[in-house]
Amino acid sequence: MSKNEMTQAMELVAPRILEEAAFIFSETLDAAAEPADDWAPVGVQLRWEGPSNGSMRVWADPALLPVLAANMLGIEEDDPLCMAKGLDAAKETLNMIVGNCLTEAWGPGPVFHLNIPETVSAELFASDRIDGIWLSAEGRAMLLWCDA
Repeated sequence: MSKNEMTQAMELVAPRILEEAAFIFSETLDAAAEPADDWAPVGVQLRWEGPSNGSMRVWADPALLPVLAANMLGIEEDDPLCMAKGLDAAKETLNMIVGNCLTEAWGPGPVFHLNIPETVSAELFASDRIDGIWLSAEGRAMLLWCDA
């Protein structure tokens, strides 16, 4: 499997997972619509091991996290629980995206071990934005990056 196959899987899977799991509609952003250099996203990462080892990161506008949590938990966005659970919702969303991307790219046969999703340092964002896939999710920027 090439990096290109995993990137193609991300392009297909991420919008579907956002819609099905969190009722969030997304579309691809073109280069002109990407956020400015001073954008300060929150990042989460998930590593896996198996026939292919790699990691995927999701960088999201912090304002998207409570929306993810509200939609996944079935509660109102202004509920204080949404702010507290936003990062957990981003991690679970990434977990679903990675699992589905691995199946999309490799098929249902191979077994992969997924690590626990974790928060990542903002310092990694600068290099990820070069090779990542940009989405607009509910009007908020989101970047998916993969090293497979």
